[in-house]
Amino acid sequence: MSFLRTQPAWRVAALIATFVAAAVDRRGHATTGPPLTLSDAVARALREGRDAKIAHLQTAEADAAVGQARSIYWPQASVSSNAGWSDRQNDTINAINGQGQLKRYPLSALGSNAAWVSAYIDQVLFDLSRWHGVERSELEREAVAAQEAEQHERISYTVIEQYVNLLRLERVAATDAERIRQGEWLDRQAAALLGAGRALGAEREQVALALEEARVQAAERQQEVDDARMALWRAIGGGADEPPSFELAPDSVPSVAAPPQPPTDEAMRAAPELRILDLRRRMEEASLAAARAEHLPTLSLRGGYFHYGTKRFDSFETELAVGVDLHVPVFSGFKTSNDIEGARVALEAARLRYEAERESKQARLKELARRLAATQQQPQLTKRRAQLAAERLRLADLALQEQRGSLPEALAARSEADRTTRAAIDAELDRVLLWANLEREAGMLTTTLVGEPSAVAAE
Repeated sequence: MSFLRTQPAWRVAALIATFVAAAVDRRGHATTGPPLTLSDAVARALREGRDAKIAHLQTAEADAAVGQARSIYWPQASVSSNAGWSDRQNDTINAINGQGQLKRYPLSALGSNAAWVSAYIDQVLFDLSRWHGVERSELEREAVAAQEAEQHERISYTVIEQYVNLLRLERVAATDAERIRQGEWLDRQAAALLGAGRALGAEREQVALALEEARVQAAERQQEVDDARMALWRAIGGGADEPPSFELAPDSVPSVAAPPQPPTDEAMRAAPELRILDLRRRMEEASLAAARAEHLPTLSLRGGYFHYGTKRFDSFETELAVGVDLHVPVFSGFKTSNDIEGARVALEAARLRYEAERESKQARLKELARRLAATQQQPQLTKRRAQLAAERLRLADLALQEQRGSLPEALAARSEADRTTRAAIDAELDRVLLWANLEREAGMLTTTLVGEPSAVAAE
């Protein structure tokens, strides 16, 4: 307690924050679970994540819409009834028939052709416009399935990004712990040198300040680790009210030794974004064909059974009829011509969107492949640079112990070693994210990580 009384307020606050962070860290490590590989994280996100479930439900909704559109091919059956009661239904009229006989008829049914019960069956025989509408619905369903595949690519990239970010923070947190350990050693050396008169008070304070800054940064880093762990936990379908129960498996992160081969034109056309735009173009072609078919006649068949009730004026109570409904359009107020023109313009716009996206994707793939090739030697170079910085740090500490070095030189060596170590971590993991971005652009990230995504979702 006497030590705390002699320290500035900011230093006391930093020490308290460090102790609290250490307690949180110990509690967190006590509740961690088994290792979670990257492929398992992606598979779980595709199976239990909300975004993946929403995309699957949208595909199921599109399936139902296709079934609804295809109902035109099947007969349509319906039953209607006009049976009822009237206070005048028993009124009668007397008339003489053809044989000169006096007859009495219900007045309410006189001249009425409405049946009490009617049963209809309708079947479309020819309606080219509606048939092209069914074709558009089927293409729409394929587009929604392609959107689900695109969503899987996004989910896979999000998971790998959060996985790599958490791995980066954990590695940096480990370097922070080493930085604190070395700072404490240097702080003891500075105190001894100051007591021996071989160091200035400002140099001693500079070493103490660097140590306190390292402790504060370590506490902040631990909070970032906890936040990143929770973000990954939610991305893979974990509940917000339950703590994350997993440990990372660094060996499961792909090792990008060399840039992959650029995808062929056929493989690029199969990418979800281009696949969706191609289906949109085909949908507009179906819409144009449907608009042009509005000039053509339509033909349908209708049959029915009719029961007219017991007080029918006519000589029959039931009827069975079959008829053909032929509709020949003559003039629709220029509606059809305007529909055709609008569909033609929409088709041309869809073609331009497809070509623009195809060229843009080619450029993005080439740029990502170029950057990946350019950084092929970067992880090894930064690792060697970090090793050299660590050796200079060792020599600076040795010189300080042998009274040939100074505290500023030791601090500078530590700063350089910390910077190069973090640069080596970033160079390795940034290259993984660059590879993942390239695979996502090619539409192959999910397949590369977990295989067929539909099989994963079905588990």
